[in-house]
Formats: sequence, structure tokens, C-alpha cells
Amino acid sequence: MRLKNTQHGGSRFSALSSPLATMLVAAALSALGATANAAPTEPSAQLAAHGSQRIDKAALEGASLAWERTGQAAALVGEDGTVMYAYGQSRPVISCSPLHLCVVQLQHGEKVTDLSIGDSVRWRVGSSMAGDLPVIVIKPVASGLETNLTVTTDHGRIYYLTLRSADDGYVPMVGFYDPQAIVEHVNAQATAREATAQARKERQEATLGDIDPAKLDFAYTCTGDAPFKPEQVFSANGHVYLKMPSNMVYRDAPAVFNTSQGEKQLINSRLVRGYDILDGLPMAFSLVAGVGSDAQAVECEHKGHTRHALLPLFSSGN
Repeated sequence: MRLKNTQHGGSRFSALSSPLATMLVAAALSALGATANAAPTEPSAQLAAHGSQRIDKAALEGASLAWERTGQAAALVGEDGTVMYAYGQSRPVISCSPLHLCVVQLQHGEKVTDLSIGDSVRWRVGSSMAGDLPVIVIKPVASGLETNLTVTTDHGRIYYLTLRSADDGYVPMVGFYDPQAIVEHVNAQATAREATAQARKERQEATLGDIDPAKLDFAYTCTGDAPFKPEQVFSANGHVYLKMPSNMVYRDAPAVFNTSQGEKQLINSRLVRGYDILDGLPMAFSLVAGVGSDAQAVECEHKGHTRHALLPLFSSGN
């Protein structure tokens, strides 16, 4: 037995044509994991009377991760009274009121393929799109009514709702979130972050190289009181390694100048895992930050260095 559709004022309405069709829909709900046989969830009007919160990405992710741990997905109540149900985890009861509209928001990116309501005489139901968000608009003609509504979408979802009407206590906005889809998205993001961090670690380790501890040369001394004064200096594998203070960040890294030959030459360097790595093996070098009266410097040299008279960095010779 198929579902019978009719048109009213440009909006599409549908009604179950027989009890057999109701049974077919219930079977489809069960196959998709929707709780068609479960007791209805607490009515939306009662939920809206509970404490509210800001329903944002963090709130939805928190509720979804709680569902992953406990198997229980909470209905969220927004500051504006909107009630958000977890898709496939309950059979929500939607509280509507005569002469008022109830709006049910589905999920972004899907489109409604069919609407089926048990009582199409005393309930008006239509669908529309708000951007990529499908919206179902519901209006009862009287109070004291109860019926059910099923909505199917092109994403393979079936929404099963119980509708009740009363003169007061209705909730104008109801929506859904999919905890399983959100958990999968969060886990995928975490996996991507871990992969990025691992790749960065491997690049850093490749930069540091395989250093033989027996060949480390610690015969360096540094003088100066600047906050970027290295905690340790050693050389290996054609590089000088400066262990920088743990509270120093990349933007505070000083420039490094080779002063071995009595003049200042800028040295290529890079920060890797707390070490400032200098290219080459300068016997003496300066770490400089700031200019003018704000300049700070640290002087480092190897014990085997032969001192030369240091020329100024900039000269105005004739």
C-alpha cells in the first residue's frame, strides 16, 4: 500500500492511506534504528521549561560525545526555547497550539522526499527550505488533538514525531542533531590533528638528525643577562645547538651573528623543539634582539676561539 499525497495551497501534504501503511513505516523506522516501539520522549513543552543553554557547536559536540560514552543522547533546550532532539534516539512529542505554527528543523544538507501525517483533516503540514536547512511547518486546527507524522529525506533518514495540540504550553521551534554523525566528524578531526602533529614531529626529528652523544662538543660559554640567554650550547653534525629558555616563543627569538672573524655576519637559524639550531660551526657568535637603547645581546664563544677585534655591524667609511 503506498502513501497518498495531495496538494494544498502550494505546499505538499500527505496522509497514510491505511493502517497497513502505518505498519510499513514502523517497520522502516525499526530497520533504520529509529525507536518506533519506544515510549514517546518527554513533550517539548515540558522540556522547554527546563534549564536552557546556548546551543552551539560545542554544546552539540558535548552531547554527542556523552552519547558515545553512555548511549544516552540528551535533548537540548536553547536560550530561545528551541528544543533539539538527537536523531534516531527517541520518538519526540511535539507540542503545538491552535492558531500558531510549530516549526521543525531537520538537518543541514538534506531534502524532504515525503511527508505522511495520520490526521490530515485537523492538522496542516507543509515543508520548505531555509537555505540548505529543510523546515517542516505544522498547525493544528483545534486543541486536544494527537496524531503522528513521519518525514523522509534524501539522506535516508526517517523522522517519526508524535504531535499533540493544546491551548498553551506549546514550543514553536524544534530541531534535530545526529550524534553519530557528529562523533564521526569529531573523531575524523582528531585523527587529522594527530596525523599533522606526527608529521611535524617527524620533520623536526629529521632536522635534529641522529646525534651521537659521544661526539657532542659542550666547550661553549655565554655571557649576558638577556632573557633569551641559552641554557645550554653544544655542537654536533655541523651545527650548533642552543637550548633556549622554555618560556621563549618563536616571535621572541633573537637574531644570531657570527663574530668569529671580527665582523658580524648573520647566521641562518631555526627553532626546533626548544633548540635554536645554527647552520655551521661558528667559534663565536652573538644573539641580538631589539634596537638602539632597547637592544639586548648575549655573547657566546668556543674555548678554542682566537679573539679578533670586533668591527661595528654598520660603518660609514669614506
